Amino acid sequence: MRHHPATDQVKADILSIFKTYTESEREARQKQEAERLRRARQTIEERREQQQLQEQLSNGWDLELH
Repeated sequence: MRHHPATDQVKADILSIFKTYTESEREARQKQEAERLRRARQTIEERREQQQLQEQLSNGWDLELH
């Protein structure tokens, strides 16, 4: 089987496109995962703040204002 330069170039172009596509997909997944983790951390922090506030209120913190 003989190789033709034009065929080799097409193969190289296809591989390059595929590599670029897979790199872009990987980057997109990484960005999505980073955003998901950021939202999860934010939700956890908000929940902790709510629990702290509820604990302070249940310990009579609001009674000092009256």
